[in-house]
Amino acid sequence: MTLAYIVLEGNRDQEIIQKLLPKHLLQDVKFVVGNGQYEVRSLASSLLATRNTPVILILDADTDNESQIFEKRDLINYLLRRAAAKTPFQVSLAIPETEIIFLQNKPLIEKIAQRQFNDLEWKFAQSKPKEFLETVLGKETSINDKIFSNINDEEIKILQQHPLIQEIMIFLSSLTVSSVAIN
Repeated sequence: MTLAYIVLEGNRDQEIIQKLLPKHLLQDVKFVVGNGQYEVRSLASSLLATRNTPVILILDADTDNESQIFEKRDLINYLLRRAAAKTPFQVSLAIPETEIIFLQNKPLIEKIAQRQFNDLEWKFAQSKPKEFLETVLGKETSINDKIFSNINDEEIKILQQHPLIQEIMIFLSSLTVSSVAIN
């Protein structure tokens, strides 16, 4: 039985989320990966309408402008609510991109990159995390591979404190609690 679907924009995002979520929350969860925001919104709507299974849609906000983020979240919630009927769903926006999760702890990314970052570099990192990581860690190896091969379980726990990961964990935990209560 599928407990929930996690719908994301790309394989890299799936890899990040899959490695950072605790294993017990991933039991009976299926990942659905699309290309681009319109496709994943459509996939999430279809899953809600046809499967009656909870969905969490994870998208890049592609901005840090609060009013644009609010509008985007509001629009997507409206569209999914129409398809969901009474099926639980959640829209989670990575602000500005999923890779921001790696940049919540400056000393950790400095350790991985083996260098210190000045204030200007760090400001750029916060606004364009994916581009920053590709510049600093190189494009020849996957950013995810480079980061996950250089961190331990304690450092994964640090990354799990990011609000996006916490939001996903809370949603999935609520589903496991409610499914236990039903059985």
